[in-house]
Amino acid sequence: MVNNTSCSALNTSSVISPSKAEGIALCSAFILTSVFSVAGNSLTLFLFAVNKRLRKKSLFLVMNMAFADFMVGILCLPIYIYFVGGYFQLWTNQWEEIHSSGYYTFIDNTFTQASIISAAFISCERFYAVYWPLKHRTLMRAHRIAVILAWILAFVISGLLSGLWLSVSTPKYSIFLWAPYILILTFVICSGNLCIWRKLRRGILASQRNKSAPNKRLTKTLLFVSIISLFSWLPLVFTNIWLMLTSITSISLEIYFMVNVINYSNAFINPVVYVLRIPEFRQALGMCSLRRGRAKMERKDRGNNMTGVLTPSSELKTFRKDSRNQQGVQFTTREDIAEDVLDTEL
Repeated sequence: MVNNTSCSALNTSSVISPSKAEGIALCSAFILTSVFSVAGNSLTLFLFAVNKRLRKKSLFLVMNMAFADFMVGILCLPIYIYFVGGYFQLWTNQWEEIHSSGYYTFIDNTFTQASIISAAFISCERFYAVYWPLKHRTLMRAHRIAVILAWILAFVISGLLSGLWLSVSTPKYSIFLWAPYILILTFVICSGNLCIWRKLRRGILASQRNKSAPNKRLTKTLLFVSIISLFSWLPLVFTNIWLMLTSITSISLEIYFMVNVINYSNAFINPVVYVLRIPEFRQALGMCSLRRGRAKMERKDRGNNMTGVLTPSSELKTFRKDSRNQQGVQFTTREDIAEDVLDTEL
């Protein structure tokens, strides 16, 4: 994602008075996206932390993507909402310097590129798991190395893009770095998913159907996640390339912001896919809800026990009441004993 295009265009488009109704609608969409992204991905990370069944190596990259999407929702989106609201004159935009937008561009690119790079690595990992399952099981540190490598690449790409944007006066020169990077990621995700789909389509894994059914379902789920990430990212990529080749004012910023809504929405779609498609997530979510219900019941029982603490006056009343009940119980007990004796004699 290159949101510095929109950030730099804020001043150039200020001569046109934008509609505040459109600004409120777009900011509301971004706010909802941010809230859902933070809630969904924080829940995903929480379940991964508390449930040991989710701590499998095949889900390391998924958790890495969830963390990147969480940071997008909690850090990048609020700043971007600030820029969008400033453009629509919903509030006074105070960050008009290019260096401020450059810092934001670096932060935004770091987390968004970490997410899309994780999607590409997920495709590679599933490709290796499908075609070489035995070798894939013996790899212990490869998933951790992939997570570290994803963040290294994200920092490097973000630093190069941000530095090139600030140092070069013409934005179109940054396409020489941006275009090869886009083509490589698109090729990796598309080719990896296509090969996996052909492998599953041919039914070569039919001989291991009983043992690999959960693994096959996980492969399809992660394939779907990577495809969603790619298709939500490509519209923004094509828009940025068009802006670089033509001019910043060739596309209205309202359309550009709507494209960004599509791109950012991927951050909260992924957790929904995890819950719907991965059984371990549903089981972990159910266990957490049961534990929460039990905790509420325990707190309620403790509260009832605390309400039973007697004061001196209430203790005297309770003693009198108990003594009366005890006499009645004794009387009833004697009558019952007499009736039992008569029954036995008869």
